[in-house]
Amino acid sequence: MPQPESATLSEDTPRSTHERFFADPVRARRTGLALLGVVALVAVLVPAEPLALDRRWSEAMRGVESPLLEHAALVFNALGSGLGWALSLVAVGAVLLLARRRLAFIAFAVAEFAASLIPSLLKALTGRPRPPDGLVHPVGSSFPSGHTTYAGATCVALVLLFTEPGPRRRPWWTVATLGIAGMAWSRTYLQVHWLSDVVAGALLGIGIALLVFGAAQLLSRRPA
Repeated sequence: MPQPESATLSEDTPRSTHERFFADPVRARRTGLALLGVVALVAVLVPAEPLALDRRWSEAMRGVESPLLEHAALVFNALGSGLGWALSLVAVGAVLLLARRRLAFIAFAVAEFAASLIPSLLKALTGRPRPPDGLVHPVGSSFPSGHTTYAGATCVALVLLFTEPGPRRRPWWTVATLGIAGMAWSRTYLQVHWLSDVVAGALLGIGIALLVFGAAQLLSRRPA
């Protein structure tokens, strides 16, 4: 679990109001802003028609279709929507509240709210059509992938919430990367998103988490 910074906190400082998510929260916040800027630029420039790489990737996914891969993709689909999505957020929020980590809970809630709201706004802005003949039938346009945005924000948030900055985090970053990549793959395998949609969604989710948690740590350092 993240620990308070001894250099700035006294022993009687409430644990719930101070968190150490990053060794360098300023850099994290700047990186998050940069990623959001990239996604915003792509949203303005992305064509309605899929890119050549999008089409090739979609064809490759059709070429490897199998019952096992479809089942795996549907599991990711369930985790990122409906009951699976709600239960995952409630579970993390409950753990933070029981641990009396108020600032961590607020940062997590803000990140998840943004990860739900911003993709919806970008979908309305771009109106990009989805690939034809999807194996599931989500609502809305294609860019960016909301599921992948959720995965990016949540996987990064879990690492920041439950591990300390430093080398011991590296294996957990690998796990988070695999989780994000798995969700991104599943959306293209199910033919509900183009490759560029899920790449943008991953960058968006990661950027949101870095920005929100970096800002939260910086705000916690300010004197009351």
